[in-house]
Amino acid sequence: MSISPMNKMQWLIRRELWEHKGMLLWTPAIIGMVMTVLGSLMMVATIAKTKMRTAMTVNGNEVSWNAVFSTRSFGPRRMEIIDTVANNYLVTAAPLFLALGFLVFFYCLSALHDDRRDRSVLFWKSLPVSDAQTVLSKVAIALLVAPLIVAAAASLTSLLLVLILSGVLAANGIHVFAELLASPGLYLGPLGVFGLLPVYFLWALPTVGWLLMVSSWARSKVFLWAVGVPLLLLVLTVWVGKLTQTESDLGWIQMNVIGRALLGTLPGGWYLFEPELQQQMHAAKNMNVFANSWSSLALPAVWLGAAAGAALIYAAIRLRSWREEG
Repeated sequence: MSISPMNKMQWLIRRELWEHKGMLLWTPAIIGMVMTVLGSLMMVATIAKTKMRTAMTVNGNEVSWNAVFSTRSFGPRRMEIIDTVANNYLVTAAPLFLALGFLVFFYCLSALHDDRRDRSVLFWKSLPVSDAQTVLSKVAIALLVAPLIVAAAASLTSLLLVLILSGVLAANGIHVFAELLASPGLYLGPLGVFGLLPVYFLWALPTVGWLLMVSSWARSKVFLWAVGVPLLLLVLTVWVGKLTQTESDLGWIQMNVIGRALLGTLPGGWYLFEPELQQQMHAAKNMNVFANSWSSLALPAVWLGAAAGAALIYAAIRLRSWREEG
């Protein structure tokens, strides 16, 4: 009985998750749990410390922060604070998003090299699975599955921290739970994170392609080849720019070619590569990361990089089929 290509891809992805569950599953889960515990302790300590202080003194009477926050005159300001928390609470998950960049980087770096190093490539080549399917399953893990896992962990961790904060405030006489649940930002935040995954896919594609090609080609010292070659090119472009007085002309190459070869897996890295996006973000009165990030797809650099990434992935497939070990 023949197996359809879709079923083969599903089994290959399951294999990758099983072999790298420590990196892809447990690492985000542990980071999320540590963030939740530390964040909870910091909240309790901060609220307890603030409760001991007086907000102001009126006619010789000390007024606590709890009383100020609960007054009717503070109502508009209270709702403004609650909306700000609801709209930006996912910022607390920044360590998880940063971890995603490193997870994808090192996963791609070892994805094809480890198969050759432990000779398991001979076993997988004996199965009715093509080199293209094997490499594309690793691309799917790096650009689809891993970001989905981290996005889910980040959303859950941030939501838990907000709920714990509401509980701590309620225990100290400040009840914001109802208003928080009524705020649309509480529900739109996670949707925005998942909605940015296609943007991440396109911006990270050159780095993933470069790392997989090096992983498929290098016999040893994979990290040195993957990082050393771009850094050497960076030094050469800086040297040529100094000699020819063309630093500004070579700046685009340094950021969009060399920089994206190493830093493309970092979420939000498009703000590093395109100064125009930084200017738009600073010029906007209300920073909308979602809309600003999607607007980056209008830039030619993202599509040129995606095409280069696809070409590098094709090279990785060909190299895997040509490379002989032992």
